[in-house]
Amino acid sequence: MMARKAWQWLPLLAMIFLAACQPQAALTATLTATVSPLATATPTAIPPTLTVTPSLVPSPIPTLFPLPTSDAPVIPCDERHPADDDWLAVVTAAFGLAPDYVPGDLVRLDGYMSGYVAEPDMLLRREAAEALGKMVSAMKAEGLAPTVLSSYRSYFEQAVARHKWEVEDPANASQVSALPGHSEHQLGAVVDFGSPELPGLTGDPAMRFSPLFAQTSEGLWLAAHAHEYGFTLTNPPEAQPWTGLTYEPWHYRYVGVDLATYLHVSGYFLTEYLFQVRPGLPCLPALNVP
Repeated sequence: MMARKAWQWLPLLAMIFLAACQPQAALTATLTATVSPLATATPTAIPPTLTVTPSLVPSPIPTLFPLPTSDAPVIPCDERHPADDDWLAVVTAAFGLAPDYVPGDLVRLDGYMSGYVAEPDMLLRREAAEALGKMVSAMKAEGLAPTVLSSYRSYFEQAVARHKWEVEDPANASQVSALPGHSEHQLGAVVDFGSPELPGLTGDPAMRFSPLFAQTSEGLWLAAHAHEYGFTLTNPPEAQPWTGLTYEPWHYRYVGVDLATYLHVSGYFLTEYLFQVRPGLPCLPALNVP
């Protein structure tokens, strides 16, 4: 996870100072206008009638994938509890989740995959687990040997993971582990994959995570086919200015086949797409994100 430098917050802090005496609604409007999204450059907006292959994307983008809506006021991100039908909650270095948020439909992965692919007690949301089981079966049928290195992690499990990296590799901790509350894993819709080829590519027999995963047989297959099962790579290299996270070719999030296919065909990544079709802040971000 990459941090925003202190000077990058100065324009936002100035706007907040000027709005300090305004009512909450005005402050929310100020923040929304100032940080939407948190990026140094805004990509070209998606044309409202842009379509790709008709069989895959039959409708204009604004109605393609209905997003959960709410009349509730924008709240601080660290108080956010996405609804169980919301597969599209924005989670980045700036937009987090409440410490006590837990998806309501978590299941054990051992009921959805045969053979040793994941630890028996790993959890994922039911719909994502069903899709993952089908995808892993397809990979194994082609002679691949994927492993699931990580799935759902609670806020506190993420805190433990982050502390471990800070102790063992403090120089790189922020690049390989998100702060608690700022990991997509807490959504219960994300899987980190491993490959038996990775140690040979990196020269490190203990290596589990590396950008070189993209060059493994498993990584190449996922890049070409994961969308067919509803999974999308949420942290490609070009997403870093939007998410604050480094390139993670092993990190796939379930969003459903229709949206995953659209993202694959169009070249957009999830956070970029969500800010295009649902402008404004999903919650009030913390200003002291390291």
